[in-house]
Parts: sequence; structure tokens; C-alpha cells
Amino acid sequence: MQTPGSQTKSRVDWSWKMPKRWLAQGHKLKVSVGASLKLGLVLLPLSSLSCSSGIEPGVVVPTVTAGPARLSRLTKGQYLQTLTSLLGPGLQLPTNLEDDTYLHGYTSVAASELTISPRAAEQFESAAMDLAEQIFTDKTRRTELVGCTPETALRDSECVLTFLRRFGLRTFRRPLAEDELALFAELYENTSKLLGDKWLGLQYVVAALLQSPHFLFRVERGELEPRSSDELPSENSTPYRLRYSCYEMASRLSYLLWETMPDDELLRAAGAGELCGPQGEQGLTTQAMRMLAMPQAEGGIGRFFREFLKLNRLDTLSKDTKLFPQLTPTLRAAMGTEIVRSALQTALGDADIRDLLTSPKTFVNKELATLYGLPDAAKLGSELQPVELPSDGPRAGILGTAGFLAIGAHQTVTSPTLRGRFIRENLLCQDIPPPPPGVATSLMPPASGEKTTLRQRLTQHREAPQCRGCHQLMDPLGLTLENFDAIGAFREKENEQPIDASVDLDGQQLVGARALGQALHDHPRLGPCVARQLYRYATGHLETEAELDLVGQLGVRLQRQQYRFKSLLLALLTSEGFRYASVDTDVAMDQNSLQTTRAAAAKGGN
Repeated sequence: MQTPGSQTKSRVDWSWKMPKRWLAQGHKLKVSVGASLKLGLVLLPLSSLSCSSGIEPGVVVPTVTAGPARLSRLTKGQYLQTLTSLLGPGLQLPTNLEDDTYLHGYTSVAASELTISPRAAEQFESAAMDLAEQIFTDKTRRTELVGCTPETALRDSECVLTFLRRFGLRTFRRPLAEDELALFAELYENTSKLLGDKWLGLQYVVAALLQSPHFLFRVERGELEPRSSDELPSENSTPYRLRYSCYEMASRLSYLLWETMPDDELLRAAGAGELCGPQGEQGLTTQAMRMLAMPQAEGGIGRFFREFLKLNRLDTLSKDTKLFPQLTPTLRAAMGTEIVRSALQTALGDADIRDLLTSPKTFVNKELATLYGLPDAAKLGSELQPVELPSDGPRAGILGTAGFLAIGAHQTVTSPTLRGRFIRENLLCQDIPPPPPGVATSLMPPASGEKTTLRQRLTQHREAPQCRGCHQLMDPLGLTLENFDAIGAFREKENEQPIDASVDLDGQQLVGARALGQALHDHPRLGPCVARQLYRYATGHLETEAELDLVGQLGVRLQRQQYRFKSLLLALLTSEGFRYASVDTDVAMDQNSLQTTRAAAAKGGN
């Protein structure tokens, strides 16, 4: 089986073979049954998956400051959710898939940069075969999926072609091209004859569709935007851009907001031309508002906040079990869920997104409430419940959550440096350079018998000139959180010494987590940073230099809309950076020259 190369996604040729268990059941179809069947199915030839645009003569468009068009493989969560949306509930989905990779903090960035490994390709192949078998060995399910019975249809071809068009549209998230339709119809015809079973023929077709790169990847190549025939280019006309097609926009919107394939209404809007071109901005806004009001929105928006706040690190969180015996797997899960539910309540409730740093409202269960020292914790169960933290307590906002505090700590002790670094890099978008080569990053242990605080040891560490610069940026922020231990429990002393959580931050005196949360709430860099983080997540790439102004405009829009997260989402979805892509200027210039030549020839012939 050939898989995508490790360096490029522009050429994919996946062979598709019958599993041994099917052969063992008596089916005699072999991989090399002939070119007409060709279960190898060059399912994704170069012409159909090239990252460059299929530029047509006579097309010129204005410039845009957007990143290049990309191929993005479905993440593990998107793949599984898409299978459920496409095939319906009740199937046994694959459980042995490779975990997602994070790149620059986001799986969406990794998905647009990395291809599918040979091992993952075999996993997808096995899953496709198994899912198809589950469906077609169930007479009720297969009839519901296909919508007709080829064995009894007056015209078998009409039944199959109707199914292929409908199912192909949902599987590839766009209509099948005529050559694709003919290829899958030929696959059905030949397998049906060889196996003597029309349902088995359809079973193989479905298996082929489910392992096609057009299903496993979001193939978003873009298209040059047409202009009227009288807008002929000149030699000085060099600005170009690609616009994503209406079906590509349906996928971009659906996987961002819902983590799954477009629903029927979104596909209808795409087919009607409502998501691109002159109607695109209004159509996208209408669909986005509809989708954000539905429960599925918690999937896509929740994933953004999980990755933005690095909550995946809770999955592998390791602490000293002797010091922290209360850190159970269920408590770790509750830590992440608390933050995500708080973020969703703020973002989808259309509140000020900055309130995530100051709000006393949160969600706890018995374990979390006990860790936080809340009254009546014993009355709670395992499910998280909404609560309001005491106004005179030490916690408020995500900086006071156990999940955030535990991530920013070591196995036995806290780390003001890690906590401060996260705030600088993720909430304020300030880069912290790595330590110089050869510099010792570990703190000096206290002298034998000496009881010191981490603050005192960090003060000593910052005395080294090569360490002072970066630690002065990170440590003060983290020191305001020192009243919370390595799993987020409140404490007043460390090594029998009173904890000092006061700092001078840019001339402002802060004491404790609540004061830090308010200072960050009011920080002018917070809003623009949230906009930048969402742009990276949504587009699947780090912003290019050409996109900086666009990202800056999103930050301004967020501020003008009183920091409502929905307003930021809508601004991003209708922005040039989400709807358009840059194009290779040399390729476009060749087409420009061809268009000019043809226009001149047409004039000469009149």
C-alpha cells in the first residue's frame, strides 16, 4: 500500500485490498483482478489533490493578504465524529487510531503540515473495511443508507448512481466529479459480477469512499475568482487570490464550529452558492449563527479552548502520589472539564471573553470542591455543577483553577516560571526565548536543613545575568499564584515559611491570583492575543507577515464589540484570511499572459 509521502501531500496513490478475513469467508476477489476493477483505485491523482489551483484562462482577481491553500487531514476527533454523522450512531468505531500531533500548540496546524503515516494509513483502511462490513451485514442499516434495493430496482444503475451521488456528496463534502462517479460505478459493477452479490459490490464502494484521501483530508484548493470579461489584465496587473469554493467554505465552517462534516442545510447553502462570492459574507454569517445556537458548537469551540489553554497536558499529568494522593484520574478529568465548561459558558453565552480571568462562576464536583475547600463539598456527586466561588476567597477565573495550576507545576513543587511563561506566551502572545546554551536551568537546592521558599530560590537564580532577562518577565506573574500548590490546593506556607504572593508588575502592585486575573483582564494585549490564537487555530497555520494587519484588525474588532467572542468568530469567518488564499504569482502570471493573448486575438479577428 502506498501512502502519502512525508514531505508533500500533492500526490497520493493508495492501494486498496481485500482483507484476509473476507477471503477466508470464501470471497474469491483478488487485488489484481484487472485494470477495469482496479481496487487500487488511484483515488486521489495528482490533478485532483494538487495544492496549486486549477487556474482557468480568462480569470484574474485582486490581491489578498491570506495564507496559501492547504490540505488538512481530519484530526482523530473529527474523523470519529464525521463517521457518526455520516453513517449514523450504533457502529463500533475504531479505537486504535494514532493520537493527534500538536504543532505550534494546535492540532489544526499539525493537520495542515503533516501527512498520514504508513501505520495510520493501514488503520484507516482497516477501519473502512470493518465499518462497511458492519453496515452491509445489517439488512436494515444498509437499506437505510443506500435508500433503495439494487436487487429489485427496475433499473439497477439508477439506484446505484443515485446512492453514489448522495453518499459521495456527504462523504467528500462536495459533489462527485463525473469521472469519479464513473470510477465508483465501475467498481460497483465489477465487484458485483465477480462476487455475485450486488450488496457486496456496494459494500466495497463504501469501503473505498471511506479510505479515500478526499474523505480523510479536507481538500481545500481554492479557485480563482472570476471577473467580468471586460476586466482584462495588463502587464502591470499582478495581484491574485484564490477564493475557497462554496463547498470548501461549508467544510471550513463546519469543522471549525462543529468538529464534523457539514449537515444537509450547510450543503444546501453551498450548492445554492450562498457561502462564497457576492453572497458569501451574509451566507456565512447566517449559517454560523444557526450553528452556534446548536449543541454541536460545544465540540468545535470547546476544542479551541482545550488547545489554547493546553489542557491536553492534563492527560499525562504526573505528580508525586505520596504528596498528592487525591490526584485521581477522575479529578484530572474534572480539572479539564471545569475550564472548558467555563470557557463555553462565556464564549457561547456572548459574555466578555476577558471575564474568563475574573469570574467567580465555575463548575465543580465533589473532588474539585473538596480540593478547593468549598462548603458542602460532601453533598456533591461526580457530575460537575455550576457554583459561584466565595467573593472573599483566593480563587476566581481560570488562573485559580486546579487544571491551570497543576499544568504549570512540577511533580512535587510549583513553578512560577512555567505559570508565568504560559501567561506571557499564550495570553499575551509575547515570545520568551530559550535559555542560552550551557546555562543551568535548575534551581540550586537549599543548604542542608535550610527552610526556604521557592520565591527565595528564584530570586537567587535571577542574580545570574544570563538568567535575569527572561525570568524577570515570567517569574513575577507566577509568584502571584504561589498560594496554590502543585495540584492547585490553597496553602499559606511553604516549608513552614509564610508565602509572599505580592509582586511589582510594570509599576503595578499585585497580590494573589485575583489581582493578577484583573490585571490581565485589563491588559491591552489580551484581546489581540486571543484573536491571534483563534486565527491560528481556524486557519491551521501561523500567521504570515502579510496577514499581520488582518489579524490586528480582528483584535480591534473584538475590542469594539466589547470583547464578545461570537463577534470575533463572525469577523474571522467572513475575513479574507478565512475565505481566500494566496496563489503562486508565477503560475497566475502565465494565465494572465494567456488571457491577454486570447483577448488580443479576439479583437484582431473582429
